[in-house]
Amino acid sequence: MTDAPDTAKYAAAAAKNAEAARDAAAAKRAAVAKNAPPAVPAEKPAPAPKRSRAELQQDTLRARADLAATLDAIEDKLNVPKQIGLAAERGTERVRRLAAENPIALGAIALGVAAVVGLGVWGIVRAVRR
Repeated sequence: MTDAPDTAKYAAAAAKNAEAARDAAAAKRAAVAKNAPPAVPAEKPAPAPKRSRAELQQDTLRARADLAATLDAIEDKLNVPKQIGLAAERGTERVRRLAAENPIALGAIALGVAAVVGLGVWGIVRAVRR
């Protein structure tokens, strides 16, 4: 249980601390305002160089071309079916190159894959028959 006089004492101390903090903040703001340099009006920015209509149109065309190229690159990266097709083409080319450079290795790889698939099918058939 809390004692009522103690609670009142703590509440009074908290209020006194809050008031002291507000006074300190006000004093700090006043000191900063007193020491702050006077406000200087902002200088006008230098005017942009004058450009002809043809130059502006050329810049617009260049910016549009850059934007189109960027959008095409993003579309290519995010087109999953296209990326899968490109990966399949790269894989096919690697297999063709391996067949041309080292046909024995390609045969060994094919034999290994066939063995794994055969063992997998055999295991499934055996499990189903039980």
